[in-house]
Amino acid sequence: MNTYRITCRETVYFVKEVEAESEDEAREKLHDNVNGFKTAMEWDEEWEIADIETKEEHTKYWVALPPRTDIRQKS
Repeated sequence: MNTYRITCRETVYFVKEVEAESEDEAREKLHDNVNGFKTAMEWDEEWEIADIETKEEHTKYWVALPPRTDIRQKS
């Protein structure tokens, strides 16, 4: 029996609550810091399979980042 790595893609919708004087200001505030505002609602609308391959054939698509600095070492 094989093990498969299945990459999925989903569309997520969310509603944020932004206090502002105008719609334009609200858009700017949200664009500048989307995670800085309360999420009033969130839901997944659809999803699809983007790729499938056996575990052995799986290649890593993420960027290889350098190690983080200023991390407290385990004692």
